[in-house]
Amino acid sequence: MTVRAISAEWLVPRWLVRRVLNSSIFPARSTRRRRTALDDQDQKLITAMINKGMGAKEIWTELMDIHDISVSIANLQIMATKQRRTAQNQQRRLSPDRPKAS
Repeated sequence: MTVRAISAEWLVPRWLVRRVLNSSIFPARSTRRRRTALDDQDQKLITAMINKGMGAKEIWTELMDIHDISVSIANLQIMATKQRRTAQNQQRRLSPDRPKAS
């Protein structure tokens, strides 16, 4: 089968077909890089900021400017939402005014 025929059949450029056929070793697939996880100290700092009532943008600004910690705002929003929901659920469970099931 010719390079042109392979290219037409697989709908890929001829240069790619030539490159694959001439390569003795196929390139390794690239893997997704994982974001660096925050260590415990950074996590505690962020938790304290969330407990103070700071928003994600405020936390991000302080982390970048003062503490030199890089984290995405989206990550901070997720962390804040999870923490606030957890706190709300705990308050609901511990609330004495909660109606009891019969």
